[in-house]
Amino acid sequence: MLSKADDYPIHQTPDPIAFSGTDRNFYDRYFFNGYTTDGKVFFAAALGVYPHLNIMDAGFAVRIGDRQYNLHTSRHLHMERMDTQVGPIRVEVVEPLKVLRVIVDDSEYGISADITITGRHAPIEEPRNTRRNGPRIVQDITRMTQLGRWSGWIKAGGQTITLNETNTLGTRDRSWGVRHIGLRDPQMPVVTQEFQVWWAWLPAHLEDRIVHFFVNEDGDGKVWNLGAVMVRDDGAVEHLHGAQMDLEFVPGTRFPASAVVTAQDETGGSYRIDIKPHARFYLSGIGYMNPEWSHGLNKGPLAKGYDEIESNAGAKHGPSTEHAQATSTVKLTLPDGTVQNGHGCFESLVIGRHTPSGFTSMFDVP
Repeated sequence: MLSKADDYPIHQTPDPIAFSGTDRNFYDRYFFNGYTTDGKVFFAAALGVYPHLNIMDAGFAVRIGDRQYNLHTSRHLHMERMDTQVGPIRVEVVEPLKVLRVIVDDSEYGISADITITGRHAPIEEPRNTRRNGPRIVQDITRMTQLGRWSGWIKAGGQTITLNETNTLGTRDRSWGVRHIGLRDPQMPVVTQEFQVWWAWLPAHLEDRIVHFFVNEDGDGKVWNLGAVMVRDDGAVEHLHGAQMDLEFVPGTRFPASAVVTAQDETGGSYRIDIKPHARFYLSGIGYMNPEWSHGLNKGPLAKGYDEIESNAGAKHGPSTEHAQATSTVKLTLPDGTVQNGHGCFESLVIGRHTPSGFTSMFDVP
């Protein structure tokens, strides 16, 4: 099965590009987020390709004040991976590894956008992340992450938001590999690993650098995926070591109220990152843990959906709200005591047991 991509020198195996190994859960995804520095607007977009399911889907959502507007789309891929458009949502690579554009043109629900992100630094390649449940691969992915500045405009809820590179910051990533997509396997392996997720992610813009931190822990609090990187505006990259996070939750919830990350550089100098999350954005708006628009579902040849969320009004824990990002103010204290202030996005997903936090079941709170 030849496709447009086969005319580019990008093959990794003897197969045509349409074939991605043998795992039906292989995926290839764009993710974007952005926020105004005053915290009033937060938006995100995603476009995913699932070659062995022959599906491509995309989502775009924007929170303005306390209301979140969500547009969902899905289509049959027809094994053509170079056409990165699903209905009214399109992703364009303007300059690889530097400038990307997201276009949304939907008249039915009144949500549209033409926005461009320009990278502040070269993309960061995260270490390959592999995890198994007994004999079966649960996750085997590579991700690159790049913080940047946005320009353009967004229309939603009868409002028009103008973005510029001074007041609108954000992050974009590209990830590909294997993780669960589409419908669940009718016969899962004999369970050897409990189902739980502990995930925190912080990409943050500071005065003369960016910080990128992430961590996964198991139910006992043992870290199995961790990274902390600083990239200065002069291009210097520094990988921090011994990173640890102290996380406090909003009482009666699993939403973060504050967090502190500490780490050391190569010479033993200590860094401290204080994080204060503010208004939340729910990633179900672009398909994550959305029961109707979960990634990779077969919705037919072309499908579109729309919904709205009162973003901070008594949100209950569950699949549609647990996975959230929050506009955050960030303070970085350098080894010499110098302080830099900035803005970031603090993402969290906490499901199941996490003994150090007092969580014992899927969505309980201590």
